[in-house]
Amino acid sequence: MASAESLYSTLQKSGHRTKLPVPMFDRSQISIWSILKQCIGKELSKITMPIVWNEPVSFLERFAENVLYSYLLDKADECTDPIMRMQYVAAFAASSIASNIDRLSKPFNPLLGETYEYDGDDLPHRFVCEQVSHHPPVSAFVCESKDNGARWKFYGSILPKAKFSVKNMEVNPKGLLTLELKRHKEVYTWESVTCTVHNIVVGRLWFEYHGTTEIVNHTNKIKAILNFKPYSWSSKELHKIEGYIVDAHKKKVRGLYGYWSEALYSIDIDHFESFLKQQKKDAKQASKNPPQRTTNSASSSDNGDPDEEVPDVDLSHEQLNLPPNSITLWRIIPKLDYANQYYNFSIYTMALNEWTEEDQKTRPPLPPTDSRFRPDIRQMEDGNIDKAGDEKNRLEEKQRLARSTMEKRREEWQPRWFRLAKHEITGQEVWVSNEKYWQRNWSNCPDIY
Repeated sequence: MASAESLYSTLQKSGHRTKLPVPMFDRSQISIWSILKQCIGKELSKITMPIVWNEPVSFLERFAENVLYSYLLDKADECTDPIMRMQYVAAFAASSIASNIDRLSKPFNPLLGETYEYDGDDLPHRFVCEQVSHHPPVSAFVCESKDNGARWKFYGSILPKAKFSVKNMEVNPKGLLTLELKRHKEVYTWESVTCTVHNIVVGRLWFEYHGTTEIVNHTNKIKAILNFKPYSWSSKELHKIEGYIVDAHKKKVRGLYGYWSEALYSIDIDHFESFLKQQKKDAKQASKNPPQRTTNSASSSDNGDPDEEVPDVDLSHEQLNLPPNSITLWRIIPKLDYANQYYNFSIYTMALNEWTEEDQKTRPPLPPTDSRFRPDIRQMEDGNIDKAGDEKNRLEEKQRLARSTMEKRREEWQPRWFRLAKHEITGQEVWVSNEKYWQRNWSNCPDIY
């Protein structure tokens, strides 16, 4: 049975690189507020940040990180009990943001027509993503089980909406996510939760995910309700998830508890309420004697007032006194000891942009639009920050010129690998695969780099 430990071991043995070519740049002397104050009221896609605040991956590669724990979908497929299946689907939904822990850099905005694929032997899926729209910026993706999607298919689109206030930046990733478990003839849908970045004016940056997501099994009406709790100064807890699985009769049948940065547990419903009461009691007691430790979600640099509020909490929850018969659904893979030198990338993220001469000889050819071929990201990976900035400006200007030319010709952009369709359950317009990508015919790919 797959687990975080076996996944980590597989990634270690995969032969992929475990570090970037050079460590990240020192940003301690750069004020992010001097940049962000110009962005109030703008869309996320229209924000121009100095390249030193980027990380050397595209947003499309960040989406590939969301499906790192796809073995949970294999586990769901293997379960005969629909409640058990929902438990693992809920764990997969919670795990999708785990790679973001400590990640305060901005990925590169995708170019229109840019793509990214992941089809390695180390994970039980194949993934492809395409930037299908520029205004508004929409990224569509599909992730399938290795057997050509015969077991399961997960797909959707993301439209990130950013809102700035005087102190915070709130990012709301709009878009419906759909999972199909083929053998069980089940369709699940849900949406992502909001991320808020705090202290963009002064102090150390930190962020949290918060809000409620409802995972619906439209076939049997079972639901999982996950509440990503906002940080509370009274409880001193960060990254917490609490929730329930509810059957078709709206009866709570399992409790869900954990931290999106660490693990998710399934708890017998008869013990769950008393467990939550004990947790609140323990948190209240702990708040009277808070640990002298600053959360590692805070940046190591301090751009302003040292007294600016930053959560001062202990993120180690190894001593959780879980009720008997509790199940560990998911646990995050171990963090690399040197991750903070490399944008806090996981071992999986380190290899996302890798493409070697050996890969060119032994692996199927990639389309020329793949993010691995972006010269600005590659230059940043190699430590050439000025060249990376020049390339980024060149690509953006090339994109503007191509868009202007199309407007003059009264042409509309047509994505290569996705199409708009009516969702069979919700009736919404959604982006779905046109089933052509894995035919690997790149003759009609645009020249975007």
